[in-house]
Amino acid sequence: MQDNSTILDQEVVLWEENPSHWTRFASYLLATLLIAAFGLGLIIMLIIYLTVRFTKYKLTDQRLIITTGIFTRHIETVELYRIKDIKYDASFWQRMVGIGNIRMISSDRSTDKISLLGFADSMKKFDQIRHGVETCRMKRGVKEFDQNDRIV
Repeated sequence: MQDNSTILDQEVVLWEENPSHWTRFASYLLATLLIAAFGLGLIIMLIIYLTVRFTKYKLTDQRLIITTGIFTRHIETVELYRIKDIKYDASFWQRMVGIGNIRMISSDRSTDKISLLGFADSMKKFDQIRHGVETCRMKRGVKEFDQNDRIV
Protein backbone atom coordinates (compact mmCIF):
# COMPACT_ATOMS: atom_id res chain seq x y z
CA MET A 1 0.00 0.00 0.00
CA GLN A 2 1.37 3.43 -0.93
CA ASP A 3 1.18 6.43 1.35
CA ASN A 4 -0.33 9.73 0.17
CA SER A 5 3.05 11.44 -0.44
CA THR A 6 4.03 8.69 -2.91
CA ILE A 7 0.69 8.99 -4.71
CA LEU A 8 1.07 12.78 -5.07
CA ASP A 9 4.63 12.38 -6.38
CA GLN A 10 3.23 10.34 -9.27
CA GLU A 11 0.74 13.02 -10.27
CA VAL A 12 0.77 13.76 -14.00
CA VAL A 13 -0.04 17.24 -15.38
CA LEU A 14 -2.51 16.86 -18.26
CA TRP A 15 -2.66 20.55 -19.21
CA GLU A 16 -1.92 24.00 -17.83
CA GLU A 17 -3.37 27.17 -19.30
CA ASN A 18 -4.23 30.81 -18.75
CA PRO A 19 -7.68 32.12 -19.68
CA SER A 20 -7.99 34.02 -22.93
CA HIS A 21 -7.83 37.81 -22.99
CA TRP A 22 -11.00 37.63 -25.12
CA THR A 23 -12.93 37.08 -21.87
CA ARG A 24 -12.10 40.68 -20.97
CA PHE A 25 -12.80 42.22 -24.39
CA ALA A 26 -15.47 44.61 -23.10
CA SER A 27 -13.17 45.78 -20.29
CA TYR A 28 -10.32 46.38 -22.75
CA LEU A 29 -12.69 48.32 -25.01
CA LEU A 30 -13.86 50.48 -22.11
CA ALA A 31 -10.24 51.06 -21.03
CA THR A 32 -9.36 52.11 -24.58
CA LEU A 33 -12.16 54.69 -24.51
CA LEU A 34 -10.96 55.94 -21.12
CA ILE A 35 -7.45 56.47 -22.50
CA ALA A 36 -8.81 59.06 -24.88
CA ALA A 37 -11.20 60.56 -22.34
CA PHE A 38 -9.27 60.64 -19.08
CA GLY A 39 -5.91 58.91 -19.46
CA LEU A 40 -6.94 56.30 -16.83
CA GLY A 41 -7.41 53.60 -19.41
CA LEU A 42 -3.76 52.51 -19.46
CA ILE A 43 -3.80 51.74 -15.74
CA ILE A 44 -7.11 49.88 -16.02
CA MET A 45 -5.85 47.99 -19.08
CA LEU A 46 -2.68 46.97 -17.23
CA ILE A 47 -4.69 45.69 -14.24
CA ILE A 48 -6.98 43.68 -16.55
CA TYR A 49 -4.00 42.25 -18.42
CA LEU A 50 -2.19 41.24 -15.23
CA THR A 51 -5.35 39.67 -13.75
CA VAL A 52 -5.71 37.42 -16.79
CA ARG A 53 -1.97 36.78 -17.04
CA PHE A 54 -1.67 35.63 -13.41
CA THR A 55 -4.70 33.33 -13.53
CA LYS A 56 -3.67 29.77 -14.28
CA TYR A 57 -5.67 26.56 -14.54
CA LYS A 58 -3.84 23.23 -14.17
CA LEU A 59 -5.38 19.80 -14.54
CA THR A 60 -3.54 16.74 -13.30
CA ASP A 61 -4.74 13.18 -13.29
CA GLN A 62 -5.81 13.68 -9.63
CA ARG A 63 -6.85 17.30 -9.10
CA LEU A 64 -7.66 20.69 -10.56
CA ILE A 65 -5.47 23.58 -9.40
CA ILE A 66 -6.55 27.21 -9.88
CA THR A 67 -3.94 29.90 -9.20
CA THR A 68 -4.93 33.59 -9.10
CA GLY A 69 -3.59 36.88 -7.82
CA ILE A 70 -1.27 39.64 -8.98
CA PHE A 71 0.42 40.58 -5.70
CA THR A 72 -1.05 37.96 -3.37
CA ARG A 73 -1.10 34.41 -4.64
CA HIS A 74 -4.28 32.32 -4.10
CA ILE A 75 -4.22 28.62 -4.91
CA GLU A 76 -7.37 26.49 -4.83
CA THR A 77 -7.24 22.75 -5.38
CA VAL A 78 -10.12 20.40 -5.94
CA GLU A 79 -9.67 16.65 -5.99
CA LEU A 80 -11.24 15.34 -9.20
CA TYR A 81 -13.24 12.65 -7.40
CA ARG A 82 -15.08 15.46 -5.53
CA ILE A 83 -16.49 17.01 -8.73
CA LYS A 84 -20.19 16.16 -8.87
CA ASP A 85 -21.39 17.97 -11.99
CA ILE A 86 -19.67 19.53 -14.98
CA LYS A 87 -21.13 21.84 -17.62
CA TYR A 88 -19.77 23.44 -20.80
CA ASP A 89 -20.99 26.68 -22.33
CA ALA A 90 -19.83 29.12 -24.97
CA SER A 91 -21.65 32.24 -26.09
CA PHE A 92 -21.91 33.18 -29.74
CA TRP A 93 -19.03 35.65 -29.33
CA GLN A 94 -16.87 33.05 -27.54
CA ARG A 95 -17.48 30.50 -30.29
CA MET A 96 -16.44 33.11 -32.87
CA VAL A 97 -13.03 33.52 -31.20
CA GLY A 98 -12.66 29.83 -30.28
CA ILE A 99 -13.01 29.89 -26.49
CA GLY A 100 -15.49 28.50 -23.98
CA ASN A 101 -16.29 28.05 -20.29
CA ILE A 102 -16.39 25.04 -18.01
CA ARG A 103 -18.46 25.22 -14.83
CA MET A 104 -18.40 22.60 -12.11
CA ILE A 105 -20.06 21.82 -8.81
CA SER A 106 -18.04 19.88 -6.27
CA SER A 107 -18.54 18.37 -2.82
CA ASP A 108 -15.52 20.35 -1.57
CA ARG A 109 -16.70 22.71 1.16
CA SER A 110 -14.33 25.58 0.36
CA THR A 111 -14.63 25.33 -3.43
CA ASP A 112 -18.14 24.14 -4.21
CA LYS A 113 -18.56 26.15 -7.43
CA ILE A 114 -15.73 26.29 -9.94
CA SER A 115 -15.70 28.33 -13.15
CA LEU A 116 -12.95 28.02 -15.72
CA LEU A 117 -13.68 30.94 -18.00
CA GLY A 118 -12.50 31.53 -21.53
CA PHE A 119 -9.74 29.36 -22.85
CA ALA A 120 -8.98 27.68 -26.16
CA ASP A 121 -9.76 24.01 -26.86
CA SER A 122 -12.27 24.20 -24.03
CA MET A 123 -14.43 21.34 -25.34
CA LYS A 124 -11.39 19.05 -25.42
CA LYS A 125 -10.48 20.14 -21.88
CA PHE A 126 -14.09 19.58 -20.80
CA ASP A 127 -13.84 15.97 -21.99
CA GLN A 128 -10.47 15.53 -20.24
CA ILE A 129 -11.89 16.79 -16.94
CA ARG A 130 -14.96 14.57 -17.28
CA HIS A 131 -12.79 11.54 -18.03
CA GLY A 132 -10.44 12.40 -15.15
CA VAL A 133 -13.37 12.68 -12.73
CA GLU A 134 -14.72 9.27 -13.74
CA THR A 135 -11.26 7.66 -13.56
CA CYS A 136 -10.55 9.07 -10.09
CA ARG A 137 -13.96 8.02 -8.81
CA MET A 138 -13.42 4.45 -10.05
CA LYS A 139 -9.89 4.26 -8.56
CA ARG A 140 -11.11 5.45 -5.17
CA GLY A 141 -14.37 3.54 -5.25
CA VAL A 142 -16.39 6.75 -4.82
CA LYS A 143 -20.12 6.39 -5.31
CA GLU A 144 -22.60 9.22 -5.04
CA PHE A 145 -26.03 9.00 -3.47
CA ASP A 146 -28.39 11.94 -3.43
CA GLN A 147 -30.59 12.39 -0.40
CA ASN A 148 -33.66 12.17 -2.62
CA ASP A 149 -32.64 8.75 -3.99
CA ARG A 150 -34.53 5.83 -2.50
CA ILE A 151 -32.98 2.44 -2.14
CA VAL A 152 -35.58 -0.24 -2.74
